[in-house]
Amino acid sequence: MAFSLLNLFHKTRSPLENKLGYSFKNPELLRTAVTHRSKAIKSHLSYERLEFLGDAILEMIVSEYLYKKYPEKLEGELTLSRSIIVNGDSLFEVGKKLKLQENFLLDKSLNIQNVPTMKKIYSSVVESLLGAIYIDGGLKAVRPFVNKWILLDGKREIATARYNYKGQVFEICQKQGKELPRFTLEEMTGPDHARIYKIAVIVDGKKLGYGVGHTKRAAEQKAAKEAYFKLTAYRKKQTV
Repeated sequence: MAFSLLNLFHKTRSPLENKLGYSFKNPELLRTAVTHRSKAIKSHLSYERLEFLGDAILEMIVSEYLYKKYPEKLEGELTLSRSIIVNGDSLFEVGKKLKLQENFLLDKSLNIQNVPTMKKIYSSVVESLLGAIYIDGGLKAVRPFVNKWILLDGKREIATARYNYKGQVFEICQKQGKELPRFTLEEMTGPDHARIYKIAVIVDGKKLGYGVGHTKRAAEQKAAKEAYFKLTAYRKKQTV
């Protein structure tokens, strides 16, 4: 989508800078941060390099935030919390709130009505903006943006309690080339009005987790949570 370069790069603070809460000393960084490779004069002048930098900075800031806020949480729990806060879907939501589509510089032939394409561009530009702010103003300039738009002043922690472990287990199995998980009902007890379900999750013929709950969904989530930590622990051993 097109936007007005006149508005964006005028000497006064642009609407995008107002949303970001930051005024660029070097407006070319801001331009690069919203430029897709389809519109870049040279490929290295697209947002991709800034995206790479912004991704690392965001992970560091969120990791530090979680480390300080939860001194008793173990590595696996901290990693899970970070993955909830920093993922494509959450960054996509940030991009929509910022109405970044009004600022994208990209070729008209690019179909941003395609949902996966749109999500990738939104989340990429959010990270590239973080990289641009860092280059222009340093880490102290990035933190307010992360606190306001990504950490939401601590409100993201609510998501941890609602985390979809089942969906995450499916994603990990796909990435690791494993058989997709199967959830099997092992046992069902209790009267109709107070059923108790025991469910196991099986991956590659092995039972990786068990869950007990008053609904199948609750039991599946508990089983998936156990499987999630086993799968992530295995992945860590493979990379050591």
